Amino acid sequence: MSVVRPPGRIEARKPIVPKEFRRVCGLFATGVTVITAGPEGQAEGTTVNSFTSVSLDPSLVLFCLHKQSRMQAVIGRHKTFAVNFLAGSQQELARSFATRRPDGFQGVPHHFAPDGPPLLSEALAHLTCSTVAVHAGGDHDIVVGEVLELAAPGDSQDPLIFFDGTLGPLESLDGRFGQAGPGSLTTAPVRAG
Repeated sequence: MSVVRPPGRIEARKPIVPKEFRRVCGLFATGVTVITAGPEGQAEGTTVNSFTSVSLDPSLVLFCLHKQSRMQAVIGRHKTFAVNFLAGSQQELARSFATRRPDGFQGVPHHFAPDGPPLLSEALAHLTCSTVAVHAGGDHDIVVGEVLELAAPGDSQDPLIFFDGTLGPLESLDGRFGQAGPGSLTTAPVRAG
């Protein structure tokens, strides 16, 4: 796809201030994940909200990871990772994995997938993925993974949402989002991409 610009003079624009860019993008509500990788005794995890599905066939997902993240080396070394979708009750876990965890996964209910990465046992869902590409994206890398296994053991829980710099559970007047009562405008399933 190419971008067509109108003919004529291009006016100089003010540079985008990173802090303002972050603030404005924070107004886009997202789910919250913890990306995990590495075998028992060497496992690491980090909180990420820049996750999305990319393709249904093959099943591809992506997330963005800061170039200075401790997870860069772990994912590069092991080539598999897990995406754990957090539940609304897991705010403290999200905050904990957003900082370096000196005690690793101690005290965090988890188990290991057959291919190695740890899975958070109380998460809404998880995907085990194999890294298929890493693309440079400014101060982040865009990590693309092919889904090898998936499960949704906690799918009856509400998700954890990140909005305007805060974490919280998704709340709705009629119960779970997407299951609103009669008169709801949502009548067709939402499709990815």
